Amino acid sequence: MITVTDLHKVYHQSGRKVRALDGVSLTVPDGSVHGIIGHSGAGKSTLVRCLAMLDRPTSGSIEIGGVELTKVHSTALRNARRSLGLVFQNANLFDSRTVWRNVTYPLEVQGRRASARERALDLLELVGLADAANAYPAQLSGGQRQRVAMGRALVRNPQVFLLDEPLSNLDAKLRVHMR
Repeated sequence: MITVTDLHKVYHQSGRKVRALDGVSLTVPDGSVHGIIGHSGAGKSTLVRCLAMLDRPTSGSIEIGGVELTKVHSTALRNARRSLGLVFQNANLFDSRTVWRNVTYPLEVQGRRASARERALDLLELVGLADAANAYPAQLSGGQRQRVAMGRALVRNPQVFLLDEPLSNLDAKLRVHMR
């Protein structure tokens, strides 16, 4: 379950305060799917970054899976993030790694290499890129890179899957297929 209570995020830009989040509260039960819709600049990406604790909120609390992320630091925060799958607008792939190696990266960091390649190939099949496993990101379209990022986010079987406009680089036909 995700519980967000009275979340605020204020940025300081050019000597002025910009309120990106102003008292956001929400509860997302386990096993459910929710979307956040709003105009550009409404704070959707900021909320996702705060949920993953990539940006620390100015105030408020975020609890995911029984861990209050706003109260943990360093090792405990890294351990809590392992239960999250993150996909952003930009795929953020490693140009020097093949597609399957990009997908396995989170497992390699954790020292779980034994079954990583098999898991990556299964996920690449799921996102329709099994035939591109040995390609490099520069050889892929924007939509294909985004699907590699989805595979990478799923590789650890996350409890929570956070997506920030992950379909923006996919063509209309693929958007329908990926839903």
